[in-house]
Order: sequence, then C-alpha cells, then structure tokens
Amino acid sequence: MGSMKNKKGIIICMIMISILLLGGCGTKVSHKSPESAVKSLISAYQNQDEKAVKKCFGINPDKKCAKEIKKEIDYNMNYFKAHEAKKVEFKKAKSLGKFDKYELVYVWYDYKVKKQKETLEVPAMSFYYVKQKDKKYYVVPAKDVNEEMSENSRKQYSEFMKDDVYKDYDKAYQTFIRKNPKYENSLQNKFQEIIK
Repeated sequence: MGSMKNKKGIIICMIMISILLLGGCGTKVSHKSPESAVKSLISAYQNQDEKAVKKCFGINPDKKCAKEIKKEIDYNMNYFKAHEAKKVEFKKAKSLGKFDKYELVYVWYDYKVKKQKETLEVPAMSFYYVKQKDKKYYVVPAKDVNEEMSENSRKQYSEFMKDDVYKDYDKAYQTFIRKNPKYENSLQNKFQEIIK
C-alpha cells in the first residue's frame, strides 16, 4: 500500500512540475511602458506566439478577434516567419510623443538570420501607436488607427527622419542591402510562398 501512495505522490509531483515548466513557455508580455509593449509585440511575432500578440493588443488570448486584427496578426507573423531569423535583437525603442490619448513608438531591431557560416543582422524599424488603460500599455491594432492618427504619424516620421537614430538605422540598412543585394527579393519570394 505504501508503495502505491508513493507512486501516486511522485506522479502528481511530476505533473505539477510539468505544469509549472510548461506554464513558463511562450513570449513574456510587458505592459509597463509604451516601449516594452511594442517590444513584446515584436517578440511575439518573432516567436510565432499568437496568444502573446493578442495580449499586446489587450485582447483576450483565448477568444476570437475581429477579422481585421486576425488578418494583421497573420500577415505580420508570416512576414517574420519569412525572415527565418533565429531571434531579434532590439537596438532602440522610444516614444516619438503623445497624440490625443496615444503615444507613437518606434522600435529598431535586427533580425538575426543564420546563413551558412555567418549570422546576418537585418535592420528593421517599426512604428506603433500605444494606449494606456488601467495603468498598463497596449499596442493599438492597425484597424483602430484613424485618419488623424495616420496624419500625425506621417508628420512625426518626417521629423524623426532628421534624427540621428533614424540616420544610423538607415545607414545600417543601406549597408546591409549593399552587402546582400538579393535579400529583399529572396524575402519577398519566401513571404509569397508562405501566404499561398
């Protein structure tokens, strides 16, 4: 009898450990700042973690979302998948300022793409609006970006292009393309193959 109780205890203990270990899987989502929310979104796309993407948008990860949001998620996850990157490495992220009750945030990151014996660092930059709700920050899905927000982002982007951070990013991107002239076409072909 004692042996049977012991086996049950060991099995229950193993199940609990498995639950704890597996519960830690997935992308860590941070809502502490506008920048951390955007970085979490990029990481979730890289990790192909749809539930984490939904959390970044402030959507219940276990429920269906609007068709437009699902389409945005699928598009971006496929785009990240097409890069075939091992990971992304963040360079910089910062708010470009507030607009109404939103903040426009840029994030500069590099896709780390393994090619034969070398790892390519593919520079990328994304811009997202972020909103605050209950002292947490969430990324605004594209469908919720209105015309005034779009106009503001165009204005902020044109100003940002004069900034040293953007100039450094652009120089890194142009250098990468010069050294890897076929990368963009190859990426586009992979992307088209994925979405077929």
